[in-house]
Amino acid sequence: MLEFIVENWSQITVLLAMLGYIIKLFLESRMKKKEITFMKVQEMKLTETKMFFLGYQSFSISLEQFINQIFFGSHSKDVFNKYRTNVRESHIDFEYKCMTLKLFLKDDDLQTIDDISEILKTIKVDIERSLIYLDKDVDSEYWGKLKEIKSEKFRKELPELIKKIETSLRKSYNVV
Repeated sequence: MLEFIVENWSQITVLLAMLGYIIKLFLESRMKKKEITFMKVQEMKLTETKMFFLGYQSFSISLEQFINQIFFGSHSKDVFNKYRTNVRESHIDFEYKCMTLKLFLKDDDLQTIDDISEILKTIKVDIERSLIYLDKDVDSEYWGKLKEIKSEKFRKELPELIKKIETSLRKSYNVV
């Protein structure tokens, strides 16, 4: 066997080189496929993140406009129905965007998204409850709640949660 190797060493070297080259091509193509798939997933994640932030902005702005209308605007049913429709549509859009973004996030971030969604839902419910007492002379506990919503939830709680999501996303893209 040793004699065969010594006599045909150049042919064996060429065969081993060809075999090595074929293995290299195979491994490179697999790595390229994985890299392309990873890049596609990252691109989709970035798109869904952008859509989530647009949905969040739309929903939170519509809620704030509704609260401002209650405090400072006219109180006709037509106006409130217009705002209710706007809030409902932006809420549905936001929830859809939350669901699609959740496909790309880790467990901690999923909880943060759920917390943001839950806060916005409670704000929506509190606004609706305050409208029940709007025409009554009774000073409802919900009037104070609306003031708390504007000062606490919109100015402190939600920005902290959004900042947490932003930080996590930056880390996932290695942008610190």
